[in-house]
Amino acid sequence: MRNIVVGLDGVPADVQDAAVGMGYSPNRKLLRVDLPLALPAIMAGIRIATVTTIGLVAITALIGQGGLGSLMYVGLQRQFRTPLTVGIVLSLALAVVADLLLVLAQRLASPWARAGKRKRKAVA
Repeated sequence: MRNIVVGLDGVPADVQDAAVGMGYSPNRKLLRVDLPLALPAIMAGIRIATVTTIGLVAITALIGQGGLGSLMYVGLQRQFRTPLTVGIVLSLALAVVADLLLVLAQRLASPWARAGKRKRKAVA
């Protein structure tokens, strides 16, 4: 939630004034101007929350809820490295895959960002 507020607050006032001057209604301005400009900050917050949650889920083994954390917990208790390593690698892989999927979702949701990069490369 914090990144949504930060992202929307980060939209420049002159851009908002221009949208109002062009006759955008508040809802249209939100959907067409504010959200697209706030999207990078919003997606950063979602990515951080997702990866943090995946990391915290591993700790749930301490309260008996199982999951990948139970592999790590059993490996630590028995001093057996195989389940410990498997739990760590799978937790890390899950976090990386989730983060990459969110990066892909951001790229698909903001095609204008890629178009600007292509134009800059063509000019250089």
